[in-house]
This record gives sequence, C-alpha cells and structure tokens, in this order.
Amino acid sequence: MSAKTVRFALFAEVFAALAHPKRLEIIHFLGQEQHSAGELAERTGLSKANLSQHLNILKARGLVHCEKCGTFCHYRLTSPKVLETCQLVRGLILEQMEITTQQRAELVQLPQKDSA
Repeated sequence: MSAKTVRFALFAEVFAALAHPKRLEIIHFLGQEQHSAGELAERTGLSKANLSQHLNILKARGLVHCEKCGTFCHYRLTSPKVLETCQLVRGLILEQMEITTQQRAELVQLPQKDSA
C-alpha cells in the first residue's frame, strides 16, 4: 500500500469516527469543557454502555483523550482542531445546502466557537 493510500485511509477513518450524530454531540460538549462519562451520558441521553462505545471510537481515532482521576474518567478533545473541523463542515453545509429558513436559523444561532 502506498503512502498516499495510507494517508487517505487514515483520513477516511477520522471522518468515519465523525460520521455519527451522537459522536458529533459528544464533540460539541467536549469542545466547551472536559466532562466525566456520567456528565456526557446525562447530556447526550446515552446509556453508559453506549456512550463508552462512542468514546472508544473517538479515542481510537485520536480525537478524544481520557484522563483518570481516582475512580472517574474525564474526557477532553485532543486538539481544538477537532472542533474546528466540525465547524468547517457546518459552514460548508450552510453554504451548499438549500434548507428551510427555520433550519438555517437554528444552525446560525449556534455559537460559532462551541458548535459541532
């Protein structure tokens, strides 16, 4: 496999990790501040088991980091570029899709720095 093929395969793996609404929601919350698994489960409405699966995918792709504090794990984004990537895609969607006025208003109302 060529270096170019490997590079594009890695890109695809990162985008695959971002290709789930709940994982994007997790990134949104972690873009604001670090959270424990319990806090993320509560905010996203996911069971702890389901949240764990999503966090494992994000960790495996190097998008989220886990720091153990006693019996708790605190999660944070590995880089601000993770959130920036989501914001770029959001901007692309706003530019390229024709969406209803209400949907556009909902997307535009999201704070630029904190939205995924």
